[in-house]
Amino acid sequence: MKRFSTVKTLCSITVFFFLTNPIFSQNDSEIMFKTTRELSKKALAVAANIFANADYEKGTELLTDAEKLLRKNGKPEEIQQNLTTAIDLFNKSIETTKTLNTSFADLMKIRQLAVNVGAYNNAQKLWKEGEENFSSAIEDYNDKDMEGYQKYAKAAETNYKDAELVGVKGKFLNDLNASLAQAEDKDLNKYVPVTLKKSKQFAQDIESILNANRYDTLKARNNLNQATYELKHGLYLQDLFMKMKEKDKNMEDLVLSWEEPLTKIAAEFKIQPSFDKGYDEITSQIIANINDGLAKLDKELKDNQKMSSELDDLKKSIQDYKTKLTDAETQNKKLNMDSESLRKSIEGLNKSVEEYKTKFGQLENESFKYKTQSQELEKNNQIIETASQLFLPSEAEIIRNGELIIIRLVNIVFPANKATLEPQYYNLFAKVQKAIQLFPSGTTVIEGHTDGQGDFQKNLNISQARANSIFQYLMSGMGAESNRITAVGLGGTKPIANNSSEEGRAKNRRIEIVINPHFPVTK
Repeated sequence: MKRFSTVKTLCSITVFFFLTNPIFSQNDSEIMFKTTRELSKKALAVAANIFANADYEKGTELLTDAEKLLRKNGKPEEIQQNLTTAIDLFNKSIETTKTLNTSFADLMKIRQLAVNVGAYNNAQKLWKEGEENFSSAIEDYNDKDMEGYQKYAKAAETNYKDAELVGVKGKFLNDLNASLAQAEDKDLNKYVPVTLKKSKQFAQDIESILNANRYDTLKARNNLNQATYELKHGLYLQDLFMKMKEKDKNMEDLVLSWEEPLTKIAAEFKIQPSFDKGYDEITSQIIANINDGLAKLDKELKDNQKMSSELDDLKKSIQDYKTKLTDAETQNKKLNMDSESLRKSIEGLNKSVEEYKTKFGQLENESFKYKTQSQELEKNNQIIETASQLFLPSEAEIIRNGELIIIRLVNIVFPANKATLEPQYYNLFAKVQKAIQLFPSGTTVIEGHTDGQGDFQKNLNISQARANSIFQYLMSGMGAESNRITAVGLGGTKPIANNSSEEGRAKNRRIEIVINPHFPVTK
């Protein structure tokens, strides 16, 4: 109730503003139309079209007239008057509804679920039948006809639930079905029938899931994601096959292109790949290396857990030594000093106290050192992770090489034989600036690379010029010390892909930002 009062107050203020301002600009018109339409939706949501039909219908009629006048360039004052009256009527219908719909709370909840999924647009026939049955239920309720009231209320509930189901299905399936139809028009079935069939099956499963439980949106969403993925996958494959056909490529070209990623992955593990017997051997080797890496990581985790357990034991030992130290000091105070034996006992106790103090200090130092090292390592990893998250996969590939962090920029293209930095990359290099600034003690090398074609010296010169261009841009925006950043052109001396293909040469033509963080060493 408080929410509707607030809405009414805001609308009244809006209307007052327009009525007291003689100039009704286009922007004013858009604001007032937006206010009126929002009130119309709020009125529909609370069933004002049923509980206060006359006011709601009149308000709707005035809104429609105002829209027609706007399209015909009608008089602004007539448009303003229609909208002002419509706002008053919608507010009035909402206020009236608040006092009437309490007896239909359960049916209103079911109706609201249908409103939430736009059933009044997606299932117009069912929605209209539900509204008519709801209206009849209200009439019989007011006439004390409980039998008629229950009959029509039950019919309206069924209509709204059916309309809600149609709306829920529409949210998941309308766009997907339209995309599948477009795929059929593009002869996707001709190129990738299996992939298209998978997408259609996921779409059918969505409908089955929602028929069984319309609120199982997580499962339906998962199937929608799978269906969308298979459809995009099919479109990619179709495009690939068509381009192969256009460029007169054969199956050998396709298979060789598949081998390039495996070759690159194998190189990361220092494996010399061979494909003369298929892919099983190299795949097994890569998996074995990955498993070895996972085993090492698992061992490190266990070692870390062991160290943590040992740290807990150290803390317990420290506490034990504290207790013993306190006991020893208390006992020392109580000893009588007048006999040689007591003096010897005191000397022994003092010696024990000193030993405990020494051990306690050693334990505290070890504990502090371990904690400091752990915190520093975690801090450094967080900084590196922050730098990695600055870039999208489509902008850069982040590589850890020992202590070095390599930002390999993706899809940067310079004009042929030029070092001009295009404005479209300024935003990307702003991120590079932020990444460099995360390491205030670090040093950075901007590496320019070319493919292996052309004159060796010219390649070195153009790669140096491009690296210099980026260096100048970064320095102008950062104001950092120039001795922390250097630029170097390496030409085609460090390829990361095969120069015999255009795709490989494109990968070799790149810019890499190599950062040495120089993290402080905790002693």
